[in-house]
Amino acid sequence: MLRKMMVQRIPRFVASPSRPLHVLVVLIPLLALPSILRAEEAGGLKVGAPAPRFTLKGYDGKTYKLSNYRGKKVVLLDFGRFTCIPCRSVVKDLEKLHKHYKNRGVQIFSVNLDGPFAKMAVPKGIAEFKLTFPVLLDTKAEVAEAYKVQTIPHLVVIDTKGIIRLNHLNYAPDLQKILSAQFDRYRLR
Repeated sequence: MLRKMMVQRIPRFVASPSRPLHVLVVLIPLLALPSILRAEEAGGLKVGAPAPRFTLKGYDGKTYKLSNYRGKKVVLLDFGRFTCIPCRSVVKDLEKLHKHYKNRGVQIFSVNLDGPFAKMAVPKGIAEFKLTFPVLLDTKAEVAEAYKVQTIPHLVVIDTKGIIRLNHLNYAPDLQKILSAQFDRYRLR
C-alpha cells in the first residue's frame, strides 16, 4: 500500500456546468480531512499498542535496533521523504528538538521512504538541514508497513516501555510543542 503512495496523485476538479464552482468550494476543504483525522483512523497503529520491533541500517552505515532503546530512551520515528515538502518542514523542527533532547533521554530517527531516490535525496537532505540525528533507510518500506503508515509525514512517539504514545500526521506549526510535551511526559529522569 505504501509503495503505491510513493507517487502522489491529486484529483483534478474543474468547474463546469455540471460541476459549479460553489460545489468545488465545499469539496476542497474535504481534501484536507485525512490530515485532521486521528492517526489510527487515517493509518498508523493505535496509541497504547506495543511498537513493532525493527532493525534498520542508517545512512551512517550503523545498524539501529528499536530494542536497544527500551528502558533507556523515548524514541521518535519520523516516517517521511526528503522529496516531500511537509516532511522537510518536520525535519527542521526535529533537528531543533534533537539538539535540546539528545542527552535527555530521547532518540530521534528519520525513517526515510525515498525508495530508489534515497541515494540522491538522503545525503542532500542531511547536508541541507545539517541533521545530526540518524536517518534510517527503509528502502522496502517494511518498517513503514509494520507501523501502518499510510501518509507522510507520520511521526510516532514510543515510550521507554516500547508502547506507542503518539501518532502525528502531517506538519503542524506547533509540532515542537506537541513533541516536547510527549518527551517530557515519558522520558526517564
